[in-house]
Amino acid sequence: MKMMYSLFDTLLEPVFVINVGLKVVYCNEPAAILIGQSVRKICRDQNFTSLIEFSEPLEALKRIDLITDATPYRELTFKTETVPDGKAQITLQPIFDAIGDKNWILFMRDVTLEERLQQKYRAELSQKEGVIEKLKTAQDQLQEYNKNLEKMVADRTAELTEMNTTLGALLDSLGQGFFIFDKEGTIAPIYSKACLSILEAQPAGQKIWDTFKIPKQKTESFQKWIMTVFEEMLPFEDLAPLGPNKIEHLKDKHIALEYHPIRNQEQKIVGVVVVASDITSLVAAQEQAQSQKEHALLIVNLIKSKREVQRFIEEATLSINFIRSQMDQDLVTQPEELYRHLHTLKGGSAIFSAQEFSNCCHDAETLLGEYQTNSSKPNFVALRAKTLEVSDAFQDFLSQTQEILGKNIASTERQIEVALSRLNQLARKMGAIPGTGFLAQQLVLELAMEPAHQLLSAYNDSIQILAQKLGKDISPLKIKNGDIMLMPEVYNKLFSTLVHAFRNAVDHGIEISDIRRKSNKPDKGQIQAILEIKESLDQKILSIVISDDGAGINPTDLREKLKSKKIDVTKKSDQEVLQHIFDSEFSTRTAVNEYSGRGIGMSAIRSAAENLNGKIWVESIVGSGTQIKIEVPYYTEFENKKSDLATADHKKAA
Repeated sequence: MKMMYSLFDTLLEPVFVINVGLKVVYCNEPAAILIGQSVRKICRDQNFTSLIEFSEPLEALKRIDLITDATPYRELTFKTETVPDGKAQITLQPIFDAIGDKNWILFMRDVTLEERLQQKYRAELSQKEGVIEKLKTAQDQLQEYNKNLEKMVADRTAELTEMNTTLGALLDSLGQGFFIFDKEGTIAPIYSKACLSILEAQPAGQKIWDTFKIPKQKTESFQKWIMTVFEEMLPFEDLAPLGPNKIEHLKDKHIALEYHPIRNQEQKIVGVVVVASDITSLVAAQEQAQSQKEHALLIVNLIKSKREVQRFIEEATLSINFIRSQMDQDLVTQPEELYRHLHTLKGGSAIFSAQEFSNCCHDAETLLGEYQTNSSKPNFVALRAKTLEVSDAFQDFLSQTQEILGKNIASTERQIEVALSRLNQLARKMGAIPGTGFLAQQLVLELAMEPAHQLLSAYNDSIQILAQKLGKDISPLKIKNGDIMLMPEVYNKLFSTLVHAFRNAVDHGIEISDIRRKSNKPDKGQIQAILEIKESLDQKILSIVISDDGAGINPTDLREKLKSKKIDVTKKSDQEVLQHIFDSEFSTRTAVNEYSGRGIGMSAIRSAAENLNGKIWVESIVGSGTQIKIEVPYYTEFENKKSDLATADHKKAA
């Protein structure tokens, strides 16, 4: 029988298709994740035995050409690059591909989770069997005492009632569905209350296939499975996995089913315990983990193939426009062309691990095939709805891509990266032409400089997080004149040290709300950054002021602190004393905490400002607030800035 291997794409268990030479000709995504390689790499003429190491050799692989029917499941431990201690049930069966070549499917069913659950349930069932054994003992003792039959019956009945109550309470406390069925498929009266919610049915006295709501066409097969289990044609451990492992009709739940035999003294199976577990949250967590894995894979693929992504987006946009044009009509006029566009979109999105986009395209292909077979109105409506989902999925892919690679990734124009030094050289050459100086400056402003608020706005999060930890209430950071354009490479180091000024404003400056109210201040403190370009005699100056409306700095306290460090400030003014906050290893804190106290932060700002040939000072009014003022040259060329600093360093050395 011929079939397309894409049938296995949607399976959650690993599937490999190998040829007679044991080369992998197909594997699905779960198989690729298990191996730790991409599907393309695995299927690139790799030998299956080099991908997975089994605890025991698979004899079937030695003479695979002799396998004509599905082999029995065999449970083996294995390890791969990503799974060091896996366990799976494995079967092989022949299959013909789309061109008639004979290959073999190798299906792996991961039983690690099932094994853990089985161990848990077996332990619980062991407790239950112990209680049942006690009941049998009580019944034997009851038969031995006939003299005082009525009293003994009453006594034993009370004991049995208590034991049954205990057994019921034990079952009900497990939060899982437990019931027993016999060889006729009839469910025993004993069951846990959890069955009512998990199975959404009262199972006692019902046929198990009715409780599971198994479709009529599958009922006969299920009944044959029950007969095989009770006649023990094969070991129970081999037959149990062949029974239903989930309840199909419960759409909003994921109910896992397990089976455990009950044997009599002759070790014959007289009943089967069914354990029904609600694993909805587990499945949701697995799906979320898979989604996160796919998203991470998408990010990696996008970053690795930026140019290819741009080409795909450009081509995909044209395909989406064609698809929309076909769907705007009352019928599909170019089905073959539509199919080619959908198939191209599916292949391209799969390359970049945009699985949801790829799945939508695949579903649309299927509906298009149905429409070509029967071009009815309902089939056209279904196809149109699915193509709208394809368009939405493309927009989602485009949004994610732009978030990762930038909005220019969707541009139809080729993007060119230019080093900043090269841009400066071009601007200088352009500026050397009479009358083009302004244009050269605008070129640098447009392409290389960024508004100052981009270098400062991120500090608002730091302010709010620290304020919350300290129990303070502070309004969002205000940035005045944040549209001033700066060369980031010049000022990055200075702006990175400003975090100390903002943290000091929160930790030392802004008071808690109760104290602020007593000072007739707003409950919320305010920190702001003010930027300004000033004109001096020979150059422009960038002025940065970090201010707060907090408690201010008390010069008297500073004098005492400096005195303890044996620094004489008796002849200095209060304004001069304040400047000592920029001294290395000077802090007004008496003890170090996680926010301040080492006296490094403010000296770091001074060092960064001086490295730019600038200066820094502080002004403060007790009870009103503090201002940290910085003035540095306003550089508009990175190369000029470097030469200026080199000159300054040379002068210092001289």
